[in-house]
Amino acid sequence: MPAPAPAGPTPAPRPEQPAARQRRLAAEATLLAVARADIAAGRTVPAEAVDAWIDSLATDHPLPPPHPGI
Repeated sequence: MPAPAPAGPTPAPRPEQPAARQRRLAAEATLLAVARADIAAGRTVPAEAVDAWIDSLATDHPLPPPHPGI
């Protein structure tokens, strides 16, 4: 059965206000600083471990999520 048609046009997104943009940019800068500190401290997960975990999700025996090798 096909999905029902939308009720009407999607409203255009409202432009971001300057104060909201400043808050968003400050929050993003904080998150980037935390991520960079984690990388510098070696708190990373090898891509191979992430790939194995993702592949396991479609099996009868999914692996637990990988954790950083601290």
